[in-house]
Amino acid sequence: MRRAPIETGDIVEVDKKGRRFMALVIGVETGGDVRIEPVCRGVSWRSATSRELVRHWKKAARRRRQADPDEHEEQLDLGLDLD
Repeated sequence: MRRAPIETGDIVEVDKKGRRFMALVIGVETGGDVRIEPVCRGVSWRSATSRELVRHWKKAARRRRQADPDEHEEQLDLGLDLD
């Protein structure tokens, strides 16, 4: 897998010696290694090469704050007389 699009905060799946695990990227080295923090317990590896990366999930940016759903209550009026 290419290392170029991987950034700090992304999630990667790593295959080290046949063992696959998920990890959080905490840094990208200039030599091609990626510093990682494993998500599951029992994994002691803290770095991975680009060849050991199997999958990559990019950290999405937060969406802009959307309007309050109750802001347009008049749209919810069904014309029913409840009195």
